[in-house]
Amino acid sequence: MKHLKVTSVLLSVAMCMTMAVTPVMADETAPEQPQTTEDTQEKETEEQEAAPSNEDDKEPESVKGQIPEEKAQTEAEDAYLAKGKCGKKVKWTLDKKGTLKITGKGAMNNYRILTGYSDGSSVPVYFSNTPWDKNRSKIKKVVVSKGITAIGEFAFTFCENMTSVSLPKTLKSIRTGAFNYCHKLKKVSIPKSVKTIGAGAFDSCGFESVVIPNGITSISNYTFDGCKNLKSVTIPSSVKSLGSNAFSNCDSLTTVKIPFAGLLSIGYEAFSGCKSLTEFVVPITANGFGDYCFAGCTSLSKFGVNAKQKGLFPSHAFYKSGEFTYEVNTYAMSGDEFDVGPITYKVSNPAINGTGAVHVFSIGKDEENVVIPATVEHTDESGKTVKYKVTGIVGTLYEYNTSKKLKTLVIGSNVSFINDNALLGCPELESVTGGKGLKTIGAKVFANCPKLKVFNISSKTLKKIGANAFEGDTALTTLFIRNTTKLTKAGVKGSLKGSSVKTVKVKKSKVKKYKKFFKTGNCGKKVTVKK
Repeated sequence: MKHLKVTSVLLSVAMCMTMAVTPVMADETAPEQPQTTEDTQEKETEEQEAAPSNEDDKEPESVKGQIPEEKAQTEAEDAYLAKGKCGKKVKWTLDKKGTLKITGKGAMNNYRILTGYSDGSSVPVYFSNTPWDKNRSKIKKVVVSKGITAIGEFAFTFCENMTSVSLPKTLKSIRTGAFNYCHKLKKVSIPKSVKTIGAGAFDSCGFESVVIPNGITSISNYTFDGCKNLKSVTIPSSVKSLGSNAFSNCDSLTTVKIPFAGLLSIGYEAFSGCKSLTEFVVPITANGFGDYCFAGCTSLSKFGVNAKQKGLFPSHAFYKSGEFTYEVNTYAMSGDEFDVGPITYKVSNPAINGTGAVHVFSIGKDEENVVIPATVEHTDESGKTVKYKVTGIVGTLYEYNTSKKLKTLVIGSNVSFINDNALLGCPELESVTGGKGLKTIGAKVFANCPKLKVFNISSKTLKKIGANAFEGDTALTTLFIRNTTKLTKAGVKGSLKGSSVKTVKVKKSKVKKYKKFFKTGNCGKKVTVKK
């Protein structure tokens, strides 16, 4: 790296330091002193030491007279070009082979990109304030040791001779610009422990493929922009958004492996300039698309979308892209509704590998006895049948004038939650049973159901009964939750307030523990807990 101009102030300081260490020369006109016997012996010793010898048999001056332990320590220290700290509890060493090791615990420091100008030039010089910046051209390999939780911002930017990096399973975050402009970095394996990747983290790197670990929820702006050699990328269903320019200018990109459902949005210019990309299938969950998101994809020939998605792309989404044909699928999207029997379902998770998930949204107003199934099948307009798990009850049913005649409700085994107020005010409801997989009962779920007499839930996993869940239920005196083992004090706080419940029947082994939870001050009602 070219040196920046040195200011006059720095030159003055440097000159002062030079004068301070300049040795005082002996007076050349001083009379010559006669040699003593000790002087003669010293001269003879010097002549002997100056005599020719076998260089391989000589020890370095730095280790002469040292004991083995001291000698080993000196040799180890000599192996390092430089070392220091790069975090509160993090250290670094750079050896003569070009391996930069990061050791310790916790997060690395964040750094910055700086600019300057070399002498007589108007062209800016870019560098960073990392402690190894002056040696960055010597860095060939980076090894981040176990214990490190975050790669600092711009930590390894411009390390253009780095060819490999090893990341630990303790790593949780790769911050902004961490590896950008590492052109020779041919391979990267991102640990499953990583949950966030910052903007431009791998901008202009040289690797050919990358797998995003499951658990990451977004790919930030410019994360893989300018990765000219990138051919394949694998994106998990946990990723909900692709940021602006996330994969722009990836000249070699041909394969984007992305689940059929999961992704919600594709940002501005996300894949712009990916001139080798020939086909792309948009996840059926996606409903937000930035302008120019596929601009300049000159080889694009096939593009799979949902019928509704086709009208969501902005006017310049495919600016200067290749001529392609839409391959329209007819799968449902998140939020779509369909009826099976007396129940209206709302899609929460479209079909992934043939099986999706739906929630109960409403029940026919004339239905008296309803069984919510564990699964439901729906045939779309193309004739394809998809199976969905029924995982929740979300509609505030009384608001839609439904379930006014409902007397008995059997909850399917896959239903894990019932939203707040979902069955509030069902005037004829008498019995609620089932619910083997139920985990959460929301606030006021069954409130103001004056004829409700039976509440018998078979769940082993029930963790929460919301506040005022049975408020105003004058006929309900006993709760049967005999199988549950997961309830907590916080999970039943206020749950029986305003109710007529007098007895809670639970598993024998939980009677003593649950008595502490179902106390007046916590659940809002004096009750007896027994098996």
